[in-house]
Amino acid sequence: MVLSNPQVSKAASALADAFVNRTTIISLPDECWPSTAAEALQIQLSLLDRIGLDASGYKAGFTNPPLLEKAGPDGPMAGVMFREFTVLSGGTLQRMDIGAGTLVEAEVGFRMGADLPAREREYTDVEVLASVDSAIVGIELAVPRIADPLNQPMLHLAADNGAAMGFVAGPDIPEWKTRDLKSLDIELLFDGEIVSEGMPLSARCDEVWSLTWIVNHFSSRGVGIKAGDYMTTGAAAVPKLLGQVSDVRARFAGIGDVDVTFVD
Repeated sequence: MVLSNPQVSKAASALADAFVNRTTIISLPDECWPSTAAEALQIQLSLLDRIGLDASGYKAGFTNPPLLEKAGPDGPMAGVMFREFTVLSGGTLQRMDIGAGTLVEAEVGFRMGADLPAREREYTDVEVLASVDSAIVGIELAVPRIADPLNQPMLHLAADNGAAMGFVAGPDIPEWKTRDLKSLDIELLFDGEIVSEGMPLSARCDEVWSLTWIVNHFSSRGVGIKAGDYMTTGAAAVPKLLGQVSDVRARFAGIGDVDVTFVD
């Protein structure tokens, strides 16, 4: 059954209310479950209209081989990260603005150096890479509006803007065009203690492929990428729940740290 406009609106309203109130819902309303990526995108667009915040960049999720296999033809998923919750490394965010249910993900990302306007024809890897200012290391702050997100259907997470919220932009990756970005050693630290490390190579995404996919995903719906946008490609270390942690730091060997402080 194809979702009707009222069903799309009902699902988006439930997610938007959870976003505004920094709460979660148990699930989307039973009659509003998306069955295709197109329906999930309809809900996401309606959600974004209700939120009305400016984009700082874009994310991809379900991009590593195991999750791509799980998602099947409906994956990966994408979301919009918001300027209000995006900071440079060393910055500070209010915990109440983000929420204790935030999933912290150490990732390889990109900072764009030139516009890629929306167009009908897909962009190639070569075109996308030519528009990149630099590859960077960063921390994605994923804030799901649906409870128990790791056990939710991928299409529900896609409808929920891919759980996208904020981003912490870290140092540039030197010589990024000639190095294997998947092989970076990573440690995620909460208040100085290591809580997660880099995933094995078999569970790392292809960052360039993810970047090109994000560009073309948004281009196909009429959204162009702008110089200065941050693009993040998928978790490279096991995500961890923020909870009441104050200092979050992702350590990328040979590159540097990305850190952000949460205050109450």
